[in-house]
Amino acid sequence: MFIDFISVTAVFSIGVVISNLLYFAFARRLKWLIGSTITEFIILYGVFYMIMLEKNLSKLILFNLVFALFAALINLFFQTVLVVDRKPRQRFVNEAKNNERLAGKAFTLALAIFGLIVVFAVGRSIYRITSINEVYQSIETKTQKKAPLLTSTKEMPIALAPETAKRKMQQMFSVIPNSNMYELDGLTAQVVDGQYVYVATVEFNGFFKWLKNKSVPGYFIVSATDVNAQPKFIRKKMKYTPSAFFGDDAARRIYAEFPTYASSGKINLEISDDGTPYYIQTMYREYGVSGRMHFNELKTAVLNTITGDVKLYDAKKTPSFIDAPITASAASQMNEYYGRYVNGWLNQSWFGSKRGLKVPTENGIYASGKITPMLDKKGRLQYFTDFTSGNEDQDSALGYSLIDARSGQLIYYRDAKSGIMDSDGAISIADKIYPEKKWDAKMPVLYNIDGTPTWIISLLDSKGIFKKYVYINAVDNDIVVDADNAQDALDAYRLHLSTKGSNNQSTNSSKLKEFSGVALRVNQTFDGKRTIVSFLLDSQKVVFSINTDNYPYAQFLEAGDTVHFKANVTADTQFATIESLEIENLTK
Repeated sequence: MFIDFISVTAVFSIGVVISNLLYFAFARRLKWLIGSTITEFIILYGVFYMIMLEKNLSKLILFNLVFALFAALINLFFQTVLVVDRKPRQRFVNEAKNNERLAGKAFTLALAIFGLIVVFAVGRSIYRITSINEVYQSIETKTQKKAPLLTSTKEMPIALAPETAKRKMQQMFSVIPNSNMYELDGLTAQVVDGQYVYVATVEFNGFFKWLKNKSVPGYFIVSATDVNAQPKFIRKKMKYTPSAFFGDDAARRIYAEFPTYASSGKINLEISDDGTPYYIQTMYREYGVSGRMHFNELKTAVLNTITGDVKLYDAKKTPSFIDAPITASAASQMNEYYGRYVNGWLNQSWFGSKRGLKVPTENGIYASGKITPMLDKKGRLQYFTDFTSGNEDQDSALGYSLIDARSGQLIYYRDAKSGIMDSDGAISIADKIYPEKKWDAKMPVLYNIDGTPTWIISLLDSKGIFKKYVYINAVDNDIVVDADNAQDALDAYRLHLSTKGSNNQSTNSSKLKEFSGVALRVNQTFDGKRTIVSFLLDSQKVVFSINTDNYPYAQFLEAGDTVHFKANVTADTQFATIESLEIENLTK
C-alpha cells in the first residue's frame, strides 16, 4: 500500500520538481532545492493518501500544474518574508537586494504557472463540452413503444423503503456484541437465494473502535418485498470495509490495486451464494484531457471483505451472484446524458432550443432520488426512472427508462400516441388519498397492466413503515385503487379497469390463453354510460369481465351459456378483463 501511494505521488510531483528546479536556476540554493522538494513530497503524499487521485491524463496535467504553483508560492513566501539579519549590515543590504530580485522572478514564475492553469482549465472545459456526443454514443440504448405486461405480483417493485428496512435493522442492533461500537450503513437491494432483499453492513463508528476490533462482526439482511419480514443478522467477520482505516479501508484497497481507474458512486455490499460478503465498485477509465468516460467500457472491482483479494471485471462478466455490477450512480449518469444531450450540449443550454430534451425525475430511492431498483421477469436487477420535459407546468411523462444493472443497456419506453402522467403527478394524487394520516407516497414505478400504463406507489407512514399499495391509471387519473397487499391491489385495479370500460388492448398477445366453458353465474353493472358483464366459468375461479362497448352481445349472456374467449390469467389472478367473447348459438 505504501509503495503504491509513493508511485502515485511521484507521478503527480513532477510539477513540483520542475517548479523547484526553475527556482534553483534563479537562486542557486541546492540545499533549499533538496529540502523543499522532500518536504513538499511528504506533504503531497498525505494529500494523495486522503483524496486518492486516479492516474489519468486529465488529472496528471491539472494537478501537476496546481502543485507546481504550490511549490512556486512556497518559494516566493520564504524568499520575501523569512529574511533573517545574521550578517554584517552591508552584506545584509546586498543580500536583501538579491532576495528582492529573486522574489520578482519567483513571482513571475508563479504568475506564469497560474496562467497555464487557467488556460488548461478553460481548454479542458471546452473539450469536455465538445466530447459530450462521444460519451452519449457510448450508451447502449434501445427504444420500445410498449413495456412488458405485468402478469403477477412476483414482478412487483420493492415494498419496503430503504428507511423502513434500515429502521427494522436498527431495532435489532442489540443482537450484536458491543453494538455501541458500530453503526449501520451501506444499504443495497439485491437478489440472494432467489429472494429480493436488502443487505446492510455493520460499520465502525470511529477510529478507536476500528483500532480495537479490526473487523466488523457481520451484516443484516431483510426481505424487500415482504412488509412483515424481520431482518436477520449474519455473523461473518469482515476486515475490509469502508469505515476501516489505512490498508483495511475497502476503497483504499481497491484504489491501491487499480489507481488508473476512476470510481463511480458509493461502494456497495453484495452477498455470494455461500454468504460471503463482497464490496463492489463501478470503475471506468477517463480519456484525454477532458477526462471523459465511456459507458460501454464500465468495469467492476470486486473485493473479498475477508481476505482482501481484489479482482477487476468487465461489468457484463462479473460473477453471477453480483446483481448490480453497475451502481445506481453510474445508471443515474446514463439517464442524464441520454435525456439531456441527445442533440448535443448547446441544445440543452440557455441558448439552445431544447429540442428532444428529457429530464429525469427525482422520485427514486437511489443516487439522490433519481433511481428506483426493481426486478424483471428473469430476476435481473433493473433501474427505473421516468422523464419529463422539464416544464414545471406539465405533469406529462415523456417516457421512462429501464437500465440493466449488469449489461448497462438502457431501454427507453415511449408511446407517442398516448400521453401519460409523470411520477410527480402520481405522487401528488397518492398523497391526497389519506390526507388526515399524513402518509408519504414513495417509490413510484410505471407498469403495463393488461395494456394500461399504471403507476404503482407505496404509501409509508412518518416512520417509514409500509401501509398500502396505490395503483393509478397513468392515462385516466380517475382510476385510483389502494389495498393492503400487492395481490389485492392488483385484483381490485383490474376489476376497476373493467367497470370503467377500458378499451386498452393487451400489448403481448402471446400471453393470452384460450378459455372455453359454461357460465355458472352472470352479473351486470351499469355506471350510467356503459354495461359491464362479469361471469364465472365452471372450470375457473377467476371473475371475467367484459365491457359491452367492446362486445354488445355480452349483455345477453346468461347462466348456462357456453362461451369461448382469450384472457391473460396466471396462477394468482382473481380478476381478468377480456376484450372479445363468443357465445355459442347466440347469433345463429
